[in-house]
Amino acid sequence: MKNILYIILLACIFTGCEDFLNRLPEDTLSPDAYYNDTKELKTGLSGCYKILQNIYSPTDMTKVLELMSDDGKDPRNTDVFHVFRKTNANSQANIWTYNYKMIYNCNSLLNILAGYSPTNETDRIEALAMEGECHFLRALAYFNLVRIYGDVPKVTEMFKNPTDAFGIGRTAVNDIYTNVIIPDLENAITNCYKKGAKELIGMEARATKGSALMMLGKVYLTMNNHSEAEKILKRLIVDQEGGTYGLMPTMHDVFQPENKFNKESIFEVNFNVSGGQPCYYFQIMINDIAIRYNTTYNSAYQAEHNLMREFVNYKEDIRYKSTLDSGYVPNASPYIQAFPVKFGPEGSMRAAVKNTGTDNNFMVYRYADALLMYAECLMQSGNKMEAIKYINMVRNRSGMEALPNDYPLDIYWILHERRMELTFEGHRYFDLVRTGKAIEIISKALMTVCDLDDKPTLEPIQEYQLLLPVPTTQIEIDQTLVQNKGY
Repeated sequence: MKNILYIILLACIFTGCEDFLNRLPEDTLSPDAYYNDTKELKTGLSGCYKILQNIYSPTDMTKVLELMSDDGKDPRNTDVFHVFRKTNANSQANIWTYNYKMIYNCNSLLNILAGYSPTNETDRIEALAMEGECHFLRALAYFNLVRIYGDVPKVTEMFKNPTDAFGIGRTAVNDIYTNVIIPDLENAITNCYKKGAKELIGMEARATKGSALMMLGKVYLTMNNHSEAEKILKRLIVDQEGGTYGLMPTMHDVFQPENKFNKESIFEVNFNVSGGQPCYYFQIMINDIAIRYNTTYNSAYQAEHNLMREFVNYKEDIRYKSTLDSGYVPNASPYIQAFPVKFGPEGSMRAAVKNTGTDNNFMVYRYADALLMYAECLMQSGNKMEAIKYINMVRNRSGMEALPNDYPLDIYWILHERRMELTFEGHRYFDLVRTGKAIEIISKALMTVCDLDDKPTLEPIQEYQLLLPVPTTQIEIDQTLVQNKGY
């Protein structure tokens, strides 16, 4: 929220306006907006969803999460996010800005919905569904923020005067979980439509009961409350409370533009070329391999060799090819410039879309992730045989041999299975942090020579580096915001 105010301030500095405190950015919802019916309300709802394309752009939050995991790296192994040498100048303010902008818009629409009077039962149900979706999106934004920055300002009401937001300070992570995220998701579970509901035909990008159940299960896992996570995920997977989900025939099928909102999709960010909202994840390449394919690139990151080695060592041929291209470039340095393929066409097809972008969506949550989370909960409760059943559902889809019932399952194997299935989907770093394995596993990756990754760091990462610093621009605006320890 406070970065929104900073944007307003910057706009006034460059435009000379005198009443910036009374103005809102063009892509935020006015607290005084009025809507006559649910059709008009949907235009406000679309303003909440639109910001997802900024939050999940390939050059901000998802890039940082891959660089900070042991999956992605910069070409020279010197990026401060990758080697955990961040200072308070490395806050990635856009992550803060866009997530709070979505919170602001959701708060605005919730305020409007509170005063809306439905004219019939269908109208009432639709208004409740939109309310649930606002709560889901607000929970998603806060879930991103607390895992990246730690304590953050809690803003759950609409401020007509932006100065009212000053002085809130930072609210403890557990408070955000307990009093914002969990209640928001419970509201969404109650009010959102199920997957496949007739009301969602042509609007499949909207959040559903299944989306909310999925995120709530992940929230409880992050809080190390495995018993509650297990209960929630059972409602999603076994009881099918959110609708019918299943695995696509292959992992490759999951991410193809022609298969948007497929049976494995639980929540995805919609990109569309014809709608003026193209996807540019195909640009995640570095220079030589991009030149080889005559396409544009952003050098966001490339795959680490320890990741490729893990795929090879476990004979994960199908998931390897569905996840990344080794990016062989003869006579280049390095001659392996591996890049992701989940959210873009294969390398040889990228020249054709370099100026237009693609229709690939970004998959935030999918059913394979849910199955592996449920397996993790079952393992933690001592039901390893049942856990293996759900792991094997995911393994078998990609031609991997089933684990025997007596397999010595532990958290390291769970992390391995999640890595093989979910690489480059924004989960790995959060998985390592929530399981308490981040310092151990990431430090080992950084300090170990692996194939062409031959410039190891000399010491383990420091714990404070697991969070990003609060943007200094926010602290300058509001002195009640205290910087994270170590920065």
